[in-house]
Amino acid sequence: MATARRAPVRVNPHKMLIVPLLLVAAVSLGTAPATRVACGLCEQADRFVRLQTVTTDSRPVNSQRFTHPFALSAEDWKSILTALHVQRQAEGLLLPVPPGPVVPAFTEEEVSYLSVTLSKAFAQAQSNEWVVFGLSRSTSQQLTEVTTGGGYVDGSLLHIVLANYRKAVSMPGTRQLLWERPLRPDAGSAYDLVAGNHQTIVRDAGFVAGLLSSAPSELAIAYQALLLGEPAAASETEKSSAANQLPIRPPTIIAPPLSIEDRLQVLKRLQAQGLITEEEYRAKKQQVLDQF
Repeated sequence: MATARRAPVRVNPHKMLIVPLLLVAAVSLGTAPATRVACGLCEQADRFVRLQTVTTDSRPVNSQRFTHPFALSAEDWKSILTALHVQRQAEGLLLPVPPGPVVPAFTEEEVSYLSVTLSKAFAQAQSNEWVVFGLSRSTSQQLTEVTTGGGYVDGSLLHIVLANYRKAVSMPGTRQLLWERPLRPDAGSAYDLVAGNHQTIVRDAGFVAGLLSSAPSELAIAYQALLLGEPAAASETEKSSAANQLPIRPPTIIAPPLSIEDRLQVLKRLQAQGLITEEEYRAKKQQVLDQF
């Protein structure tokens, strides 16, 4: 009696590789950091802004406790977010691909969403909490582009971290990992934040690099000077670097100066939000008027 032959089992080698990598990533990352919702608008199907407790691998070198809560209007957040730019890193060894062009980090629609939600979240953040965000959008190739990162305030500096930028994702499980750990960069092509006026690139920030990824890109922003449109002097950049004991890159994007009226309006908002004292307000106002 003839023995029935079993049909050959076909195995996709690419899927065999993907599954172990996801398992390795899940095991190495451990339990997701504790998070809490900041506001109703902050949580949407394709984007979020929330609060996340600081963990061992997300604690900056020079910041034990963040200067939170932090009150800044949505209007001022819009100015800060509009000033952020990114550039794709150079790729390849044998056939190197040069860096990409410098482009705005966020679209107008993303800026509108983030300016409102970041303002709400930072106002509620505690001294041991990051404010983290995630954005996703579908492409024409049945892929999802994911952008994740976060921020915190340390004294007079606002730090912005970009972990993943326009990361192409095809598997829901991968997006879920990035959604749960927005400060953890995934493997693949990466983008860097580009320094502009009153912005410095932070190096050796203390992030623990992943198995298949490097540390995320980070900017330290002198937000008051940026909002007031003050000129960026070389001595000021050196002072900021020395105070934070971090190597920096010089600014590569120079923003146009603000009008006298705009600067006075920003000053008034900073005072109303408790970010500068009455004495500081008068002194800075006089400086602006003297320049006029």
